[in-house]
Amino acid sequence: MAEPDWYCDEVIPRVIDVDVVAETDHVLAFRPPIRGFGTDHVIVVPKRHVRSLLELDPELGAHLLAVVQDVVQPVVDEHGGCQVLTTLGSEQHNRHLHLHVAVGDGVARFPVLDQPAPSATTT
Repeated sequence: MAEPDWYCDEVIPRVIDVDVVAETDHVLAFRPPIRGFGTDHVIVVPKRHVRSLLELDPELGAHLLAVVQDVVQPVVDEHGGCQVLTTLGSEQHNRHLHLHVAVGDGVARFPVLDQPAPSATTT
C-alpha cells in the first residue's frame, strides 16, 4: 500500500481549498489552510510525485526554482526577508518534496556571527 501523500491526495487535485499563490503545468505554490509556522508561509511542490530533493530531476528542479523565485519576491518586498527550506531523511515527515517559504515568528533562525570565522590559513 502506498504511503499517504497530502500533496498528491488532497492539495494538487484540490480536494481541499488552498490559497494558490502561483501555478504552472509542473509546480503549485500555495498558502496552507492552517498556517504551519511564521507570519507568512507558502509551500511550493512539484505536481508530479517526487519523494525528496534527492530524487528531483534537473528539468523539474528548474521549474520548481523558477516558481520559488516568483513566490519569494513579493514575500521579501512585504516582509523584508524570508527563508526557503526543505527537509530530507528522518527530518522529512511527508514523503513528497516540498519547499517552505516562511517568514516571521516561529521560523528557526540561524545564528548571526559578528564577524567571519577565521579560516585555517589565517595566522
